Amino acid sequence: MLKPYTSLREAGRSLFIQGSVLTAVLILFCLAGRLMAGNDFKTTLILPYRDEAPDPSELVFRWEGEAVPVRDFRVEKTAGRPGETTVLTMIMQPEKPGKFELNVEDRNGRDLSSERIRVGRMMTSFADSTGSFTGDEMVIIASLLFYAGMCGITFVFFRRMKGGLAYSYPVIFSLGVFIFSLVALVIELPVYINHVKAPGLYPTWQILSDLAAGGKNFVLLTSPLLMVFSLLLIISNIELLRHERPRFQNVLGLLLGIIMIGAALLYYYQDSGAFYRSAKLYQIAATAENVIGIALTYVECILISTVICGLRAAKHVPSRDRDYILILGCGFRKDGTLPPLLKGRVEKAMEFWYRQKEETGKEAVVIPSGGQGVNEPMPEAEAMYRHMAAAGFPESAVVREDKSANTYQNMEFSKKIIESDAADPSKAKTVFVTTNYHVLRSGIWAGLAGLDAEGLGSRTKWWFWPNAFVRECIGLLRNRIVPEIICLVLVSAVFAVMTVLTSF
Repeated sequence: MLKPYTSLREAGRSLFIQGSVLTAVLILFCLAGRLMAGNDFKTTLILPYRDEAPDPSELVFRWEGEAVPVRDFRVEKTAGRPGETTVLTMIMQPEKPGKFELNVEDRNGRDLSSERIRVGRMMTSFADSTGSFTGDEMVIIASLLFYAGMCGITFVFFRRMKGGLAYSYPVIFSLGVFIFSLVALVIELPVYINHVKAPGLYPTWQILSDLAAGGKNFVLLTSPLLMVFSLLLIISNIELLRHERPRFQNVLGLLLGIIMIGAALLYYYQDSGAFYRSAKLYQIAATAENVIGIALTYVECILISTVICGLRAAKHVPSRDRDYILILGCGFRKDGTLPPLLKGRVEKAMEFWYRQKEETGKEAVVIPSGGQGVNEPMPEAEAMYRHMAAAGFPESAVVREDKSANTYQNMEFSKKIIESDAADPSKAKTVFVTTNYHVLRSGIWAGLAGLDAEGLGSRTKWWFWPNAFVRECIGLLRNRIVPEIICLVLVSAVFAVMTVLTSF
């Protein structure tokens, strides 16, 4: 049983420490691998096709360029079968920094293959054509362990965010990181397995290039799912327009669905072949492609995680031991009666109150919350109270909060009522009731207002939920636009540098 976090500060500190420790351990792992390798440098060469693998004794090795003495040079194996490529795997031990070109010939002096090798000041060797370098296997394994470790860390973090902490930006972000890390691990693991089986056909640069193109690969892999999601979003929005009048708020899902489909198709079918005319143009094109891919991936992961967190929040049913039940208000009719949306919230709150009393005998205080709008004949709290009274609900169990003008004030002003009414406010258990699509964002506002509360969602029509939730996502993004842009820029910069380093 995972112990829940007690505060956002504790959760954030724990996530930061675990991520930092994982990164530090893997860096040390790579350094240890480099030290253990010493001067041993393994590389592979592709030889011309032959029916049988050549015997190493038939090969002649020559190197040209700067004087780079090689202390030891041996052929580890040659592999080749009819119909397959022949791969030559070699291990060498350079003794000083420099550059040289290795040429492989047969006994008749015919060139079979060549490789340009650079040896750095720290005696780290690098092969231009394959991308292999001294200790590269440990770096590749470390990258896979990093994704696996991030999957574990973020999953545990997500599970430990209970109660009011379940409604927070860190939960959305951590789940987004989990989704990306899991997909990246699924993509990279087969590539690494193929590299182990056939290093000549899947060289080191292929793995490193795939790591740099993580965003691009993620978009291409998840594009079918994104298409299905977008189509369902469009269908629900069309159904919404059949019941509601057309206005900008009611077409957000339609617009988002079309944009996502267009972006996926454009990215999937884009052709950058013109940029292969030179290495420099290819490097620029590959960098731009991967940066755009990681930007789309970031948005996609946040969207997916927000949807999952929203569904989780909407389906959650708090334990029936509440001291206070807060009902969030919204617009009502001019005659004072409640529309289906607000009526659903009020009746959900009454249902929870009655069931809690029946099961535990505990009577909670109900706080209908909402002030008077410009075109409203009375405060929303008053309209909710009248509906409850007409339904026979005990008036003594109701305390109205009739000053708030938005969700944040609903939480803030209701918190003040709880603090003045409860014998021990720190131990008071609160549940807020709102429409299912609004639970997640309302929970975030509750946390910002300092109110520790769990949410309870009332149902709405299936065709109304998706578009309304899109509005909620836009609202969440608007509140976090600066931090999200900063994070996106930093992540894009990391993958841009990785692309520049691997697109040789």
